[in-house]
Amino acid sequence: MWFLIQLLSGFLSLTAAYVSHQFYFVNEAKSWTEAQSYCRSHYTDLATLFNTDDVNALTQLGSPTGSAWIGLYDDLIDSWRWSITNSSFYGPGETEFRNWNTDVPEPNNHGGQELCAEMLPDGKWNDIPYIPAYEDKVFVCYVGANDSYVLIQKHISWNDAQSYCRANYTDLPSIRNAAENEKVRDAADGNKVHIGLYRTRTWSDSSDSSFRNWNSSQPDNLYGGEHCTAMSFSDAGQWTDEDCATTRPFFCYRDTVVTLRAVVDATEELTEAEIEETILKPLREELIRNGLPNSTSLRLRRVYQTNP
Repeated sequence: MWFLIQLLSGFLSLTAAYVSHQFYFVNEAKSWTEAQSYCRSHYTDLATLFNTDDVNALTQLGSPTGSAWIGLYDDLIDSWRWSITNSSFYGPGETEFRNWNTDVPEPNNHGGQELCAEMLPDGKWNDIPYIPAYEDKVFVCYVGANDSYVLIQKHISWNDAQSYCRANYTDLPSIRNAAENEKVRDAADGNKVHIGLYRTRTWSDSSDSSFRNWNSSQPDNLYGGEHCTAMSFSDAGQWTDEDCATTRPFFCYRDTVVTLRAVVDATEELTEAEIEETILKPLREELIRNGLPNSTSLRLRRVYQTNP
């Protein structure tokens, strides 16, 4: 769900295209990839869910039993993210730097729960289970000043290590290139250590929705091959990870557009960052308070000068 915004200095005239998701249930058995192609050809994409209201909407559309594909999937490679989320921290291609161990090879998501990364003593990386009893280990924090790092001799989980680094330094290390990888390896001093890489599943339409509705035992990636997500009709709409090649019905969505207009009096010329902070952010919050879903967002389309 998004807005297209047109802004003018002096008086800021906002023209917004409000886009909502209309869901559709397709009662045809297809693999996840076939369902994705069908949705993109006939609608917009496989369904992206933002909250429990979306879950309820889909359960009302579906059948009484069984399950159906939604748009969440694990592509094993592109689903890895760095702990530092500030986009200005990275240069071109730096979020894509990887140094996985190739002997096994990694990442292999063995057992279906290897959702975070460690650095081995040789500087190569390994994905490890998200199980505290297994993953407790020492870690390296990124200090920030002069791109330096410090070894923390505490045996704790990846989540706790991230919290510690953010509270006391900057963050777990987000490694942008081979030179930084060597710096972290030197700081690790021969230990296996947590680094700031973790895995998250991706929506088919590249949405940034962080909403999840997993069954308590999921995702389990049984036999190492369950990388696509289905929603159960008989289990309060909870999700399971499934083999992408199995066939089942699926949910698509289509964008529905409604045009909105607003005029804002601005005494000074505003930068895009100022527009984002002083106009778009409060406007989005007000729209959500008036009933629009949390998935609502506002995007700046263009800015040009006009007389008040």
